[in-house]
Amino acid sequence: MDHHLNLFRFFNESTEKEFIENNLSRAFSICLTNNSFFFNEYIKAIVTTEDYEYLFSSISEDTKYWLDIQIDTATIEKESFSKVYAIAMTSDKNLDISDFFTQPDFGEKKKITDIIISIKDIAIIIEVKRTGEDCKAQLYNQVLPFVKENYNVIPKRFSWQEIVKLMEKVKHVEHLMYQKSVFITDFLQLSEIRFPHWFEPKPFNVLPFSSQQGTPNYIQLAKRMRQALASSKFELLGYSGRLGIAVPFGWASEIIPEFQSYENNTKDCVVFYIWPGNTKQQGYQIFNKPLAWQDKETLTINGIEYELEIAFNVKLCHFNRYVSGITFYKQDVIEPLHTADNFYNKSGKWVWNNETEKWCKGACNDFEQFMDEHFKPEFKWREYSKWTDNFTNTDRNYFTMSLGYEVTVFIPYSHFKTIDKNENDIVAVSEFINNVADAFQTLIT
Repeated sequence: MDHHLNLFRFFNESTEKEFIENNLSRAFSICLTNNSFFFNEYIKAIVTTEDYEYLFSSISEDTKYWLDIQIDTATIEKESFSKVYAIAMTSDKNLDISDFFTQPDFGEKKKITDIIISIKDIAIIIEVKRTGEDCKAQLYNQVLPFVKENYNVIPKRFSWQEIVKLMEKVKHVEHLMYQKSVFITDFLQLSEIRFPHWFEPKPFNVLPFSSQQGTPNYIQLAKRMRQALASSKFELLGYSGRLGIAVPFGWASEIIPEFQSYENNTKDCVVFYIWPGNTKQQGYQIFNKPLAWQDKETLTINGIEYELEIAFNVKLCHFNRYVSGITFYKQDVIEPLHTADNFYNKSGKWVWNNETEKWCKGACNDFEQFMDEHFKPEFKWREYSKWTDNFTNTDRNYFTMSLGYEVTVFIPYSHFKTIDKNENDIVAVSEFINNVADAFQTLIT
């Protein structure tokens, strides 16, 4: 469906202001009032079993129901109620509500609640936050008129993750019954774009493949992958923006998975990368062994051979920080660059010689000449590494070079769909990732 036709995407609203909390409260309220199944599931999840039975076991013509937004609780006729539920609705699944009645009193400040629902003599007052913001003080002041007169006030946390689960359950049941609620569907659709962290990871078997980073599908794939990596025998990488695991191989330190499509987007793969010899220290454990492994074209995992691609890499650093690099293949060189001789004699520190105006290692071995001797003329290594901008036209007086590799194994996404069909199958996915890492480790022995 065209996203412009989404019920909750307002035509004249900018992206920056979209889903502000008032609109979020309104959209959620519309879902409650237009889908009786969802309304029932939500109330059932909020109140006690006894209160749920009391509210719906019998209904008469005089039974009162009311739902509204942006109401000053000071104007509510408290005498109409015997019990109040105070609901903090945020994205914090672990919000501690135990200190609710010790929150500060805001005095005469208006006490506007985002949503209020009343059925019979029970009121449900809801404070809505898009994020994990602690809204207990705000919510406490909204129900303070009831607290001061010793009404039975029950505080509760109910996260957006739980809301999404309820909505998805409703959507699935309606699908089985050949019904469809445009309110639930549109709310979930827009929420998944704006707030993907509300959605718990789903099994790969039900997740459409996407190689476009930042899209809702890709975000869901990455969340499921993170869940699997976290359950593997390896630790997650300790820095943000890079999803992967740390491996203690000595000759490599991390494995990174990505979702990629090939052959005009007809071949969907989960691609695992590892970088042997990414540093000079790692290289010692590679170039003191035979290098026949660098010609391999498949990697065996659980008895199955998967496509393997091995590229060569030259990494250039300054002050232990990456500056630039060159990735290439055997067909790009005149003679092998990644040899034990070049590792021991050419990799490491190169220093600018003011007299010769050349980058030299030892007795004036010019770096550019060294590279030109190995790369074919049509392979523009200077252009690929931005050599002039990064080194020639700078004040840098040295750099370090490492001779490493970029090793890639391609696992069809269909395999992950086969082993991950329900929530508990994450164990099988984690075990397969362990096997991928073990197979990588056998490359260099």
